[in-house]
Amino acid sequence: MLKEERRRKLREGRGPLRRKFLFGFALLFSVAVFGFYGYMSHLLKQHTQAAILDEMKRLQSFVYDHIEYYSALNDVRPKSASGYPEALIRGLSLNGSVRTAYYAADGTFRAESLPMDGGYVLVQTKPSPALQHSAAADLAAAAQNQSVVSLRHDNEKSMAVLTLPLYVLDETAGFLRLTADYSETFRRDTIVLRSLVGFLLALWTLLVGLAWSFARRLTRPLSELAVAMRQFGEGRFGSLRVSSANNEIAVLTNSFMEMREKLEEQMEALKTERNKVVVLESNRRDFFRNVTHELKTPLTTISGYAQILQASDFDDAEFRQNAACRIHRESQRLHRMMLDIIEHSRREFDTAGRRDDVVSLQESFADATEAMRLKAQEREQRIHCRLESLSVNGDADELRKVWDNLLDNAIKYGKLGSVIEAELSSDGVEAVLTVVNEIDPRHRFEADIAFEPFYRSGSAYSREQGSVGLGLAICKRIVELHCGSIELSLSPSAVVLAVRLPLRIQVGNNSA
Repeated sequence: MLKEERRRKLREGRGPLRRKFLFGFALLFSVAVFGFYGYMSHLLKQHTQAAILDEMKRLQSFVYDHIEYYSALNDVRPKSASGYPEALIRGLSLNGSVRTAYYAADGTFRAESLPMDGGYVLVQTKPSPALQHSAAADLAAAAQNQSVVSLRHDNEKSMAVLTLPLYVLDETAGFLRLTADYSETFRRDTIVLRSLVGFLLALWTLLVGLAWSFARRLTRPLSELAVAMRQFGEGRFGSLRVSSANNEIAVLTNSFMEMREKLEEQMEALKTERNKVVVLESNRRDFFRNVTHELKTPLTTISGYAQILQASDFDDAEFRQNAACRIHRESQRLHRMMLDIIEHSRREFDTAGRRDDVVSLQESFADATEAMRLKAQEREQRIHCRLESLSVNGDADELRKVWDNLLDNAIKYGKLGSVIEAELSSDGVEAVLTVVNEIDPRHRFEADIAFEPFYRSGSAYSREQGSVGLGLAICKRIVELHCGSIELSLSPSAVVLAVRLPLRIQVGNNSA
């Protein structure tokens, strides 16, 4: 359950990191976009208001210039000013193209002129809605000798109202309020802001897309590395794509790959060593079982004869003589068996004492052949050799044991009156020694297990011959220690043994 929970968390951990990157980038870009929009909106509003104030100042200068010009042309007095406001506001509307309203000194509305198309001016006695907005505050400020500009936004209309005092002969004769329409200006500002919003949304989308791509590229190697580490922990060594970019993640991935390769090599080495231990343990059990089996038969025979000879009423002299001979033969067999076992064990575990001399295979095998000719003649057999003059590096005494064993087996298991053929040749790289002999019909061989310890031909006659079954196993070990190989093959009536050893030199040709 803990393993499954850990795996589930690892699988779920692939998304949150990417989502956190994406959320962080999106939040950062959103704050930047909203901040930029707010700043641009505020900047545009300030610019528009500053432009309106500048125009209002120019309009104020125009009004005072017009009043001064009007006063110079007409005899205007405060107490006899009948008709003065209407004529004045008509002139201002006609020349300034703005709505102009006149308020009495006590703040009472009197009239408002509206410029019309074709140079026509309409005078009305009812104030427009724009004038009613902040009228009291603006008139109060104008009474304090101040010029006031107020803005009103209503029903997609944006109106600016300039309120200023009207003086006649340095006396306050009333107030003028001029209204200018800036709806188009604010409409253009709105269009600019909407365009800016569209641009910022497109930019935000692009930046978020780039952030997603960046987060994906950034987190994918980490996710793959996490998966590979999980698989590695589970013993599944899958392939991992390494990023070609020269960044920290690629370095981390490459470091993990190097660590994984080294661990895999160590795991393979451990598996190899484990397999060797398993094989050695299996060989040890088989060796012990075979030794026990091989020792049991002669010991049983010796024990049986000894018990018979110890009987108090035993007086058969002929049986006693046969028993003594049999006990002697079995003792010799045990002796040979123990020597072979000791020799086999030494070959398995002691490989440091082998000499490395130049060995003439022709002379070594010829000597072994001469030593075995007498034994071959006892079975009416002949040994025929064709030997090239070849040399190898190795231990001459060890190789002589191989030749003795091969020839002894060829004589022992060969057919009576047969010819044993031995040939030493070269293939340019290795020296090849082949021994061929006809099989005695009483013996049966299995080529695939012939070199196993304690293997003997599948017949009771081989036991009678005194074979222990370690000869070919010892030969194989000696040849392997000389970096060579030995093979056994069967034909319908013959056994072929081939020994291959790395060649030192190749000289001439000779037949014996």
